[in-house]
Amino acid sequence: MIRIEKMIIVGATARHSGKTELASAIIKNFSKKEKITGIKISAIHEGDSSFHGNIENLNENYIIKKNTATGKNKSTDRMLLAGASETFWIHAKAEFLNDALQELLPMLDKNSFLVCESNSLRKIVEPDVFIMIKNLNSETKNTAVEVLESADFTVDFNGKEFIDFDISKIKIENGKWTFLDDFRK
Repeated sequence: MIRIEKMIIVGATARHSGKTELASAIIKNFSKKEKITGIKISAIHEGDSSFHGNIENLNENYIIKKNTATGKNKSTDRMLLAGASETFWIHAKAEFLNDALQELLPMLDKNSFLVCESNSLRKIVEPDVFIMIKNLNSETKNTAVEVLESADFTVDFNGKEFIDFDISKIKIENGKWTFLDDFRK
């Protein structure tokens, strides 16, 4: 397990559960005072083409894409629009996620706070905070089951909005992400 300071990870129990929305809200909330880097991880497991489009057949073990300008309204574009100074999108075969992370780490600004979308990354990284979004309308995917117990807190999502969640309860204190124990409204 790798400890990464200044990182908050947002995961979800299902697709289309508001990961990018929550990550972007966190970025927007903090980017006025702190430098924020957005990261999206697409860990490709066998049979995942329905989740990640036609990238299951990666020729490489992983690809790291840096994004500094918006284009096609992808997750990383939305993070930039929210105020991230830069974003990275990693597409990695699941078994090579650690290799991709080791290549990414030296590319990151040491002064930047990191907001990352991923379930799989939580299996190899201990961040400051791990938030799991529970989609109340969908079955829990396998990658979420594997990390759900390690969430610092969960946020319920009803398909349209987050339920009883107050983003102002997330803080940056003493150079790391923290949260108030009572994060609900």
